[in-house]
Amino acid sequence: MRAESLRLRNVRNHADTVVSGLAPKINVLVGPNGVGKTSVLEALALTTLTKSFTTHSDAVLIRNGAHTLEVAAQFVSDLGVPQNVTITIESGPTLRKTIVAQSERIRAASDLVGRAPVVILTPDEKIITGGAPGERRRFLNMVLSQASHAYLEDELEYRRALRQRNAILGRQQMRSLGAIKPLLEPWTALVLKHGARIAKRRAEFTEEFRPRLLEAYASLSESRETPSLAYRPMGLEFSFENTSRFDFEGFFAKEVERVEVEETRRGTTLFGPHRDELMLFINPNQEARLYASQGQHKTLLVAMKLAEFQYLRDATHETPMLLLDDVFSELDEERAWQLLELARSAELGQTFITSTEQTRFESLIGSAGRDHRIFRMAPGVIE
Repeated sequence: MRAESLRLRNVRNHADTVVSGLAPKINVLVGPNGVGKTSVLEALALTTLTKSFTTHSDAVLIRNGAHTLEVAAQFVSDLGVPQNVTITIESGPTLRKTIVAQSERIRAASDLVGRAPVVILTPDEKIITGGAPGERRRFLNMVLSQASHAYLEDELEYRRALRQRNAILGRQQMRSLGAIKPLLEPWTALVLKHGARIAKRRAEFTEEFRPRLLEAYASLSESRETPSLAYRPMGLEFSFENTSRFDFEGFFAKEVERVEVEETRRGTTLFGPHRDELMLFINPNQEARLYASQGQHKTLLVAMKLAEFQYLRDATHETPMLLLDDVFSELDEERAWQLLELARSAELGQTFITSTEQTRFESLIGSAGRDHRIFRMAPGVIE
């Protein structure tokens, strides 16, 4: 999948910006901080993931003084099929988002996710390798939601059931377990059903992702490190001989009985995949979060994104777009060059890069003809 053109109306500081003539390989957006480079990548994220990667609030994307933003993108699939997507967000007492794809309105945002897969790398994503377990769960959900519509539906249903179950526990903290158990049972059943499916797919993903991570890391580093990852439901260590046959629903059902009294006391659900951990290792028995150096963290993060690219390409049968937002300011010269070389090669698809440094890319673009292109930006406009 690649983008051919993009239009931003009232997106942050863009009043009406058209980005056309996008190159099939590398597109570099250069300019000082604050001119709206990241907003172009946010627009691409809106038309593929239906949300920004920098904020959870759609309202903040609307330009000051405006009431409606619109993003329109023209894509072409790997098979040459044109696709168009338009996202409109209207402010008001209730924020309203409208999604139109192939000239037809899409009622559920989840129906758009995965059609045009994207991989996003920003400096903020370093928390994947060094942050709390929730950051790695978000990574799992981002990848698997694009790879599988069924996974995304399970995730949405799981969140809904979890919210309802927590609401009951929160309201009934002072009552006995026997009194609230009948109220919890239908939501517990849904949490078990969808949670088991989520956990099973995460466990399978871990096994499928591991060799891709090893290969990507080796392409970036000549060291002898052997990174790996392990899936631990609810943070508990398991050795899965066959993840497809493991009884995740039975496992969670036992946890329900074990934690039900504590849940009543604390007023929240204490079992399920919202408590999972994806462990990352820089070497056997060396957890990356605790033992990796700053350089190893950077290499591991880039390797995870390259592995994510390969995984999504295989799962969706479509080449993902790669969005690199201000990444090169964080990488040393060697890692930056390695990543640029990969972007130039056949290994990666269409890549978008934001940077304040034009000189780093001039020689690359000048020798590549129509495959690569630099877009110079001033506040809210493409020069």
